[in-house]
This record gives sequence, structure tokens and C-alpha cells, in this order.
Amino acid sequence: MAPQTIRSRAFTLLEVVIALALIGTLLTIAIPSYQRYVQRTHRADAIRLILAAADCQNRIKAQTGFFDTTRCAPGPGEARYSFSYQPASQALADHYSVIATPQGKDDQCGALGLDHTGSRSISNPDGSVSKCWGGR
Repeated sequence: MAPQTIRSRAFTLLEVVIALALIGTLLTIAIPSYQRYVQRTHRADAIRLILAAADCQNRIKAQTGFFDTTRCAPGPGEARYSFSYQPASQALADHYSVIATPQGKDDQCGALGLDHTGSRSISNPDGSVSKCWGGR
């Protein structure tokens, strides 16, 4: 009777290295992509709060004839953006701008702005307003 050979069913070192290289390559693509997605989501939240503040200002103007930047402060934005009005704290304003400034990580758009005419802006001169505002 011939002796049976026992075959090992383990991975070779080469197979493990190839698998790790593939995983590393996928992660170098996936992580930045995910970070951009999260940043766009945070920017969309900031835009939602800016638009809500602008709606509130327009309601005040319809009732009183003036904008009131002492009222309708946008929410905190989960500390990812800080919000402010220009001119700040003015009860009888004939114009206003709502500005959302990103906190922490660099945002390719910079600060987002919306004025009383509906004109949208960004503080980064190299960015695209339509891309940063997501078509809104």
C-alpha cells in the first residue's frame, strides 16, 4: 500500500501579500471617496440651514418691510459650520447675507453665502459655486 501524502490547505506567503496589496489599493480609492461623500453631506446640511434662515428673513420682510438679522439664526449645524449674518444684529436692514463657515477640516468650497437677492457664493475663488451648492 502506497503512503498517502497529506496536503496542506494553507495560504502561501505570496497569496497573502497579493491579497494585502489588493486591499490596500481598494482602501486608497475608497477612503478619500468616502471622505468627500461625508463632506458633501455636511455641506448639504449647512445649505439646508442657510435656506431655512433665508426663508425666515423673507417672511419677516413680508410682514415688516425690513429684514431683521437679530432673528432667525440658523441652527448650530452640529459644529461643522458656524453661521452668521451680515450685517450682524440689525433689526431694520434693507439687505442681508447668511454665511456658513466650515469648522475644522478644509472644505474645497470654503464659506458658503446667500444674500437677500438669492445670490449664492463661496469664499474659495478656485471653487465652483454650482458644484458647491449642489445645483440648489
